Amino acid sequence: AAECAAGFLLDALRGPDGRLRRSWKDGRAAAAAVLEDHADLAEGLLALYQATFDERWFVAARELAETILAHFTDPAGGWFDTADDHEALIARPKGLQDNALPSGGAMAATVLLRLAALTGERRYRAAAEVAVAAVAPLAGRHPNGFAQWLVAADLAAYPIAEVAIVGELDDAATAALLAVVRGRFRPGVVVALASPASSGSSAVPLLHDRPQLDGRATAYVCRGFACQQPTTSPVELTSQLAG
Repeated sequence: AAECAAGFLLDALRGPDGRLRRSWKDGRAAAAAVLEDHADLAEGLLALYQATFDERWFVAARELAETILAHFTDPAGGWFDTADDHEALIARPKGLQDNALPSGGAMAATVLLRLAALTGERRYRAAAEVAVAAVAPLAGRHPNGFAQWLVAADLAAYPIAEVAIVGELDDAATAALLAVVRGRFRPGVVVALASPASSGSSAVPLLHDRPQLDGRATAYVCRGFACQQPTTSPVELTSQLAG
């Protein structure tokens, strides 16, 4: 169901120019999408990728992130709520506070930090860190109003554990390694998975140059793309993630 919904959003909510639209009715997508539309959808797509390891969701999330950087960036840091080619407004808004829904800026920072961990792309992390630093004084004084910003700040403050698993998805050994990653709440972890035949050409750079050990499902735990010794052992993987 989640994949069907994501596919609909990516296909139906596109205008003739390929850009995301905010609403859909009677077979028509209308109104230019704003920052929160791009960032929230990208966050959902990254979660869907890490649940299914279908790379089309990762590719789509990265495309949305590139659109955010290209069309929403404030030169002073962070992002405006509307794109640079949006309809002209009296003032270009830039909402910071998280309410019932996270602010677009907070979610954009979260997405870019996770993408940086999956791609090694430093400009993603740099853009997120500048945005988080600008909001940090406000978030420190009024944490209840900046909950998603605090999530992003936590991701920015500590190295994200990047887990690359190379193995067949239906292999019991692969499932055992994946179970370690998913066995508890790990907000500071991203995970990518591909078969041995496809890891080298994967759309996810974290999976590149990750050979299996002795033809068995293998996990790499990296931080900043600097990896520990690869392992085929769920026990050892648990230890590396705890480190």
